[in-house]
Amino acid sequence: MPAYTVSDLARRVGADVLGDPDRRLSGVASLDVAGPGDLAFFARAALREAVHGTRAGAVLTPRGFEPRGVRFTVLKVDNPRLSFARIVRLFHPEPEPPPGIHPSARIGEGARIDDAVSLGPGVVVEDGARIGRGTWVGPGTLIGRGARLGVDCRLGHAVSILHDVELGDRVRVHAGARIGTDGFGYVPGPDGAYKVPQVGGCVIGADVEIGANCTIDRGALDDTRIGDRTKLDNLVHVGHNVRVGSDCLIAAHVGIAGSCDIGDGTQFGGQAGVAGHLTIGAGARIAGQTGVVRDVPPGAELGGTPARPQRSWLKEAAHLSRLSGLFHRVARLERRSGAREGERPGPGRRSDDGSA
Repeated sequence: MPAYTVSDLARRVGADVLGDPDRRLSGVASLDVAGPGDLAFFARAALREAVHGTRAGAVLTPRGFEPRGVRFTVLKVDNPRLSFARIVRLFHPEPEPPPGIHPSARIGEGARIDDAVSLGPGVVVEDGARIGRGTWVGPGTLIGRGARLGVDCRLGHAVSILHDVELGDRVRVHAGARIGTDGFGYVPGPDGAYKVPQVGGCVIGADVEIGANCTIDRGALDDTRIGDRTKLDNLVHVGHNVRVGSDCLIAAHVGIAGSCDIGDGTQFGGQAGVAGHLTIGAGARIAGQTGVVRDVPPGAELGGTPARPQRSWLKEAAHLSRLSGLFHRVARLERRSGAREGERPGPGRRSDDGSA
């Protein structure tokens, strides 16, 4: 693993240094397990006191942090979490497979493979597909007929890029993802559901990351689109004809039904669901397990099912948590009130004198 001085790292992230700029660091770790050769970070105010007990050699901190008698070197930055993420890549560079085509890979007619491409064992590239310069394709992956991959893409094990799908530059697709599958389109008929041919495409923008076992359906007629720099967690499903904007963050188990329009910068918590043919405005934030059944205005923060403003949803959840206690209080008050008013005992209850 490479080693860096504090001053080396500070230059890369624009940090102000308090302490020894020549201290050498050989790794990164969390505050509670870091040792003298490690860099750690803290960003939350709740850890402001805990940071003084760390054994780390250096710590990335917010610029407003004022150390008191600490033994470590301080690197003050605007965004400790972002700076730490950038530095982690220095200590843990991504391994680069050697360029070349494994003997077991199969290349179809008319396929075009640019320079410095790496195709792993069992890769299938169908007729007319194109793979851009510097792209890596993991073992067992399928590149379908006429598919187009940009430069410097990274595809994991057993990925399916189906026919006529387009990936922009630097797209990362993790193991088991399926892109360009048929959408869920059927019309009721006299003999059951009749499948509507899904003849649209699927276009993925630049710098998109698609998690393991995601499925992104092709369009029924128009293209399904994912905008630049959008990130999908594992096990996300995007239905046919959906248009997802740029810079969106979509957590695991989110399902977006067909023909939705998702604005730029939207964020979805895990297990949120969106009904079909809806518009989600730019910058909206949808909490985990939210069920969205109506259009969402830009910048809205929603939670619950059906989705409603997050503040109202949290208040309702707090009230619901008190219902059990309120029920017992009302029951006790009713019993006391009935006793004072000489309420006739019901079946199975005894009167004050003990008679049935």
